[in-house]
Amino acid sequence: MLERSVIDEIRGILEEEDLERKLRATVKLCSAARKLGTEKLSYPKTGEAPLGVVRPGRPRDWTVVEPQEIRDRPKIGNPEGRYKLLHSVANIELAAIELMLMAVADFPGEPREYYQAMLQVAGEEVMHTRMLMRRLRKLGGEFGSEPVHLGLWKTATEWTDLPGRLGVVPRILEARGLDVSESLRDKLGAAGDDESAAVLQRIYDEEIGHVAIGTTWYRAACELRDLNPEKHFIELVQRFQPKRSKRPIDKEGRRAAGFTDREIAALAGEPVEPFE
Repeated sequence: MLERSVIDEIRGILEEEDLERKLRATVKLCSAARKLGTEKLSYPKTGEAPLGVVRPGRPRDWTVVEPQEIRDRPKIGNPEGRYKLLHSVANIELAAIELMLMAVADFPGEPREYYQAMLQVAGEEVMHTRMLMRRLRKLGGEFGSEPVHLGLWKTATEWTDLPGRLGVVPRILEARGLDVSESLRDKLGAAGDDESAAVLQRIYDEEIGHVAIGTTWYRAACELRDLNPEKHFIELVQRFQPKRSKRPIDKEGRRAAGFTDREIAALAGEPVEPFE
C-alpha cells in the first residue's frame, strides 16, 4: 500500500509551476523510492483515483495550447527546425516524468517494487529533460520558448485501470519515440548536428528500458486480473488507433522492450495471427 502523504507529495509536484522546483522535488521523491509502500491506505469508497483530478503545472510565462494548435516545424536541415524538434522532445520528456508520478499515485494498492520501478523511470526522465534543456540553451534558447501542450496527460487520464494505463502510456504513447528516433538521429547527423543526435541516441537507449519496465508491470497487472496480456494489448491498440494506416515500426527496439510479434503486427497495421 502507498502512504497518503506520498500521494499528496506527488499532487504537489504535478501542480508545481516552477520547472526547477518540479524537477528537484521529483528527484528527491525518487531517491526515497525504497521507503515507499510501508503503511496501509484506506481506499476512497467512491472508486475515484486517490490522486483526483490534477492538471500539471507549467511556468506562467509559457504558452500552453491544445496539441492540434502546435504548428508544423521547419525541416531538420533548418536550424529553427532542429531547435523546435528538441523543444518538442523536451515537452514529451517532461510529460513522461509526470505520467510516471501519476502511475504511482493513481494506483496505491500495488507492491513496493512497482513504485520503485515507476520512480526509477521518472528519475531517468528528469535526466533526459535536463539534457534537452542544456542542449536548447547551447542552441541559444530556453525550454518554454515554444508553445507546449498537455496532450499526453489528457490521454493518460482517460485510462483509470492499471492494465489500460500501462498498456497505453509506456507501450503505445512512449514507445512511439522508438519508432521515429533513428530517422530523426540520421537527419540531425546529416545536418551536422551530431551533439543533438547523441542526445536522442542516449534517450532512445534508455527508453527501451523504460518501455520494458512498463511491459513487465503491464503483464503482471493483466495476469492478476485474469487477462491475456497479448490479446488485451491488441484490443487496446485497436481502440486507441482504429484508423491508423501502416507506419514504420522499430521492430528490433520493440522486441528489446518485450513486445511480441503479434503486438508489433497490430501496431504496424499488419494482419495479426489469430488466438486459439
